Parts: sequence; C-alpha cells; structure tokens
Amino acid sequence: MTTSAGFRAPASLGIPVDGVQQWLATLLRDLPKPAEYQMTADYSRAVADYCLEKWLAASSPAPPSVEEAGAEFRTALVAANDLSEHQVEQICDRTFGLERELSAWLRGTTERFLGLVKPWTPVWLGFTSWALRWCRQNSIETLVFLARDALPFYVAATSLEQGLHLHLAHVSRATRPDAPTVDLLLRRPSLALVDSGCYGTCISDLRQRRGATDQEGPATLLYYSRNPQLFGYINHVMSRDMLSSPETMDRAADFTIYAGDLLEALPKPYRYRAHDRSMVEPADLLSFTISIAALAEMSSLAKASTFLDVERMNDIHEQVRLLFRIYQLSRHRSELRSGFLFDEPTPKSLPEPGALADLDYLDIAPQSHVFGTAAG
Repeated sequence: MTTSAGFRAPASLGIPVDGVQQWLATLLRDLPKPAEYQMTADYSRAVADYCLEKWLAASSPAPPSVEEAGAEFRTALVAANDLSEHQVEQICDRTFGLERELSAWLRGTTERFLGLVKPWTPVWLGFTSWALRWCRQNSIETLVFLARDALPFYVAATSLEQGLHLHLAHVSRATRPDAPTVDLLLRRPSLALVDSGCYGTCISDLRQRRGATDQEGPATLLYYSRNPQLFGYINHVMSRDMLSSPETMDRAADFTIYAGDLLEALPKPYRYRAHDRSMVEPADLLSFTISIAALAEMSSLAKASTFLDVERMNDIHEQVRLLFRIYQLSRHRSELRSGFLFDEPTPKSLPEPGALADLDYLDIAPQSHVFGTAAG
C-alpha cells in the first residue's frame, strides 16, 4: 500500500486468524507495566518504544517518518468505512502532535487519543462485566466476541472471567467468517454472541449458520443497537432517563450512535490481508500503538475492578449520564467539543432488504428476557 505521503508499507509477517488470540495475549503480557516506572511520561515513552520495536520486527526494516505514519493512520480510518471523512479529519486534528521525531510524536499522539477515550473505558468494562454476569445467571457457558470491534470487551473479559469459555471469532461486514472456527463454536449448546452493535447484520448471518446445527438461537449481546429488534446495552442504560425525564434528553439518539461510533473508531492492532482473509498482519504503526496501549488499559482496569464490590461495578448509569450531559453542552461550547474525538455521529445506511430476516424479537435473549415475548 502507498500512502499520500509516498510511504510504501512492505509485506508484513502473516499471522493465521486462529493465532490472533495468542499473539495479542503475548503482546499485552510483555508490554511494560506502570509499576515499573516512577513517572507517567517514562511509562508512556516505554509503551511507545515497545510498540515501535514490535511493529518494526513484524512489518518493516525501517521506521516511517512522522508524515508517513500519520498518512497511513488516516488512510486506515477512511478504509474502515466506519466514520465520515470529516470525522477522520477531526480525530487527526485533535490527536496528532507537532513533534518531528517519530518516537516523541507516537507517544504524544497516543496519549492524546487515549485521553479522549479514557472516560468511556469504565462504560466498556461495565458492559463486559454485565455480559459475563448475565451469561452466568442464564447458564450460558460460551461467549463469542466478534473481532475486531469487540476486542476491548474480549480483553477485559479474559482479565475478569474464571469459569466461562471465551472465544474470539473473525466476523465482520467486510470479512467472511473463519468457517472452521466459527462453525465449531456455533455447535456449542449454550452460546452468546458479543459485538459492538448497530443493525445486527453479522449476528443475523451467524444465527442462520447456527440454524443448520439444530441448536437453540444464541443470545445477542450488543454494546449499542440501531435495530429495535435487538437489545443494546447503551440504549438500555439511557432508557432510564429517557422514560423518567424525556424533556431533558435532547440528542439522546445521536449520543447512543456516537457511543457506538467511538468504539468502532478505536484503532485495531491488526488488519486482514486483502487477498487472504485467513491471515492477518499488524496494522499501521499508529493504529497498532494506540490499540495495544488501549487494550492494555482495559486489561489493567478489569484486573483492578476485581477488588470492587458488584454494586459499584454496576453503577454505569451515572458515568453515561455525565458523558451525555457534556455531549449535549458541546453543541454550544467549542471547548467541550475538543474533549470528544469527533462532534457528530455518522449517518448509517440501512442494511439490504432481507439482511435481518432471521432476527425475530420473540426469541432473542436478552431482548426477550427483558421485555417478554408476548405479542401486542
């Protein structure tokens, strides 16, 4: 691939999709730990240098320039097609540093990016914790997290869970399922699918594949939803205020979509090979660095949360309410807008007719568990 800056990314070492879990686990295990450094700046520098070293070993014999690294990152965000080009430019404007030396720019840009998403990490952890508890309460033994958007949930779950079977499945709008792995998981008798959300087209495809196994339909646990047939965690958290104080909930729908966009905009540590979807390779340098740093924070936060009582872990409503109020005010206060990665949610195009034909609200948990299955 050649960027607008002229940097040609060389061929990377390939990683089979069924090896991604171990690859990520090793990267996060060997990452420098905060306790090893007295100063936060020293720790941030160590993380950036570690990611640069690992990326160079897997992707390139020589580092890119700052301009080339920035251009590769921008190109990757546009190619993902989750955000508008205007949103991509806002992300770059609000996170890119002015440093000319690569290591310093990488560290500074990563710090700024993480600073803008950090208020959301307790919400991501809250969703993960709730999903694990819900599955235990409903005797569901296997959770399948859909890569790549559900990576933060998967990493948090592996730091929290003892007892459930946790798996990563490579399924997305642009990626055909890793059939051997996915079909094996879909044969499990009690199953929950975990994803970022939106309309649920990926979930629909997996439910159809599971239908051929004569198993009961899997539970569908989405972080947010634009499909009234599917449960969304953020939608459910927001519903308390939407029902009790509708007059104060201007822009609530936009905020829910923004929450999903923000998660999907989180850079990913790897990308699929264009002509061989059974293999992945490290993403561009900045995406790789931000992603590994963000996933490490999720893992650290999840491990620390095991010392908190369940009631404190459950109280995500106040954090979401605070973020929503700031989002409301940001329309009128430019200094508040700079605290978000981008200003507005992305308009989504509706899925093709028939893409959701397999989704029936009467038999999808937790939708049916929360709202019942009686018609009318």
